[in-house]
Amino acid sequence: MLLAWGKYDKSTSDFHCLEHHCADVAACFQILIREPILRHRFAYAADLNEIDSVTESRLAVIAFLHDFAKLNSGFQFKVRDSSKLPPNAPPKSGHVGEAFYYFSNPEIEAELGLSNLSSSWGESAFYELLHAALSHHGWPASSPTISGTGPPSIWKPYSGYIPVDAAKRLRNCIQLWFPEAFDDGPPLPESPLFTHLFAGLVAIADQIGSSTEYFRFHSIPDDSYIDHARVMAERAMQNRGFKRANRIKSTATFDIERYLNVDSLRPLQKAIEDVSTDHQLMILESETGSGKTEGALIHFANLWNAGIVDGLYFAVPTRAAAKQLHERIQSALQRLFINADHIETVLALPGYIRAGSAHINRIENYEVFWEDNPDEKLRAARWSAERDRTFLCSTAAVGTVDQALLGTLKVKWAHFRSSALARSLLVVDEVHASDTYMTEILRRLLHDHIRLGGRAMLMSATLGAVAKSRLINQSNRVDPPNFFESISEAYPALTMVKDWTPVVKKIENFGQDKCIMMRYEPWLGSYNEIAKLAISKSELGAKVLVIRNTVGTAQAVVKEIIALEKEDLLFHVSGIPTLHHSRFAAEDRHLLDAEVERNLGKNRTGGGCIVVGTQTLEQSLDIDADFLITDICPVDILLQRIGRLHRHQISNRPLDFQQPGCIVLGPVNGLLEGIRGNLLHHGIGMNDKGGIYRNVISIELTRELIQENKIWKIPNMNRYLVEQATHPDRTGRKAEVLGDEWIEHEMRLFGTGSAELQCARNHSFCKQTPFNELEFSADDDHIRTRLGEDGPRILLDQPLSGPFSENVQTFNFPMHLIEMEDKISGFTAEQLEDHIRINFLKTSFRYDNLGLQKLAR
Repeated sequence: MLLAWGKYDKSTSDFHCLEHHCADVAACFQILIREPILRHRFAYAADLNEIDSVTESRLAVIAFLHDFAKLNSGFQFKVRDSSKLPPNAPPKSGHVGEAFYYFSNPEIEAELGLSNLSSSWGESAFYELLHAALSHHGWPASSPTISGTGPPSIWKPYSGYIPVDAAKRLRNCIQLWFPEAFDDGPPLPESPLFTHLFAGLVAIADQIGSSTEYFRFHSIPDDSYIDHARVMAERAMQNRGFKRANRIKSTATFDIERYLNVDSLRPLQKAIEDVSTDHQLMILESETGSGKTEGALIHFANLWNAGIVDGLYFAVPTRAAAKQLHERIQSALQRLFINADHIETVLALPGYIRAGSAHINRIENYEVFWEDNPDEKLRAARWSAERDRTFLCSTAAVGTVDQALLGTLKVKWAHFRSSALARSLLVVDEVHASDTYMTEILRRLLHDHIRLGGRAMLMSATLGAVAKSRLINQSNRVDPPNFFESISEAYPALTMVKDWTPVVKKIENFGQDKCIMMRYEPWLGSYNEIAKLAISKSELGAKVLVIRNTVGTAQAVVKEIIALEKEDLLFHVSGIPTLHHSRFAAEDRHLLDAEVERNLGKNRTGGGCIVVGTQTLEQSLDIDADFLITDICPVDILLQRIGRLHRHQISNRPLDFQQPGCIVLGPVNGLLEGIRGNLLHHGIGMNDKGGIYRNVISIELTRELIQENKIWKIPNMNRYLVEQATHPDRTGRKAEVLGDEWIEHEMRLFGTGSAELQCARNHSFCKQTPFNELEFSADDDHIRTRLGEDGPRILLDQPLSGPFSENVQTFNFPMHLIEMEDKISGFTAEQLEDHIRINFLKTSFRYDNLGLQKLAR
């Protein structure tokens, strides 16, 4: 008689018995649910005081059943050479959707007996949880056919294999290996939150339980196999960082100043140190450069020491910001986890495999080889760094907010990600409300995370009161604060939320205001004027930061500086003048980041210098400029840019720049041109394809604030500035005053925002929705964390020589520069004398020291 296999090696024809593989996964699941923090999350989701041992055992049984449909004959023979099989072979079958055919086969049901389990443990909850377990391949499982019966032959005996006997074997193993599941106990919890969490943890358990590194094939049935599976599961989970008690000896007392590597705490950090760990959400509003990152680390340490979280995910807006922040977080956590083994901070960026300071050397057949040749325990501990979907399983990780948002979108592995995140403190930096789509997805993720008992912290220099209210409130129908209420809110402030009730604490003794000298000039399209201004300031010894709204206009300024024969004042990489933006090859981006930090970092060197760039310079980068030239933009974005002015106490700042100054560039003919679509190349306005800064009313209000307030006192004026230019009461009234075109623009903004809000709701799912009501599509390429930003990512067949003497191979192309035919066609790349040329079907690009530039064809 042939045995049912659960894992099969085609190269050797070796196999792992089905019941053994199911035991491996169930054993891994039991390790997960026995961890105190995850166990608390399960209890919290079900509104229980605790998860009792009978419920735990029953959940392990359901995890065991995740692959039960592999017993069908169509699956068991799909790996065999069909030419060597007897006639009338069953059709090759899978094992996920086929599970839905089970109930049309009374013989199999009689032996496996799922209906008996459901009637004893709670029918509705049992089948919801079984559905969740069947979904361990990343998508909610569904029947392949409408009828749900499938081909009868897949359940019939064939060529010595008898499915009924395999079903009987699985039932006997369940009764033998999980006897406590059949003791008296409460019915299984009927909670969608509980079921969604269970789905993700079964997927994680299946990933680890399928590893032949720990679970080697056993092809002979063994009634005692569960003992072996539990020993190996314990080892696998410990080595992969899921066993908190084995990873950490003691951090109950620690020196905060040493942990942060500072002489003393700032007022903001002291305020966070004193906050109770009972609060589920904290929102920290403070100016850029005030120490929010270190404040978040204090909050994490307090939660960790209290046993409330088991990890940290620090989410920032951009990849460049994540790469720079990674080293800061790694350094601090090394001091926190001084008594721990193998805890490294993962850089959670697709394509950048990094744990601590170690990078990959190469990848072969999906196996990662690390450059430092780690021992077996350290290599296993880096498991979470080696795949995109496992990033959030890390004890500590730094990456873009996208990795967290993927846990609430209808995409593959969403439950895997969100259940892994449930253990951790989620920190989201640079939160703002200018992107309706992303804000709604973040709101859904945040609320589900908190409903599981998770902890989160949001940080922003410029979060409006309306946006904050929306992020806090569970209901969509809560009236937001009006303008006068909003403008009177405290700033800097710490908002602490428990049971969805916010308490706002003003951060006192914040120190002296930074006074920014503001000036508005109509030079938005005058590249020569901008270049000459930057040159004049840098020749006085200033570190000049020029931030433009678009890559094209930033490149134009650099070209003008070079034409004026002042390229020596530009920042250089490998002796080559350049600028900073997102359209450089991935291999060159780290060179640019390092050089910007060298020129403008806390320990900056050299004399006068001009750094030209785009939004990549304004978010989370710890840089300090003496003088800022920036395109006009919404005030919250402008304040982020201003946060790069006089960020640190610099002893050798040039005499003429002891007070920070900022020149804001606007259009010659006024911002009405933005409403008419004439400023899109400057990132202002909108068309049918979208736009960067679409709300021209808010930008006009920002212009007025600059004209009316020659000096901006930061942080004292932050709340006033943000609410004056972004609050809906203000923008609506301003449109009425300015006239019909502005009113029409406001209506268009409202319509676009409503459409994006609905799109976000369609693309995401709420974990209060019953699991069996989820509808995911296997074709999820159209679902993204950010609308309109993803173009093709290409990898050259062979590396070519880039502009900075480094080989380059990886490029990301903006969607708006690529034709539809280009997305589905191939490309060619050629090395020319002073640049690389990349040709698509419809478009061509030049790649040199200015980054990617689209060529006319």
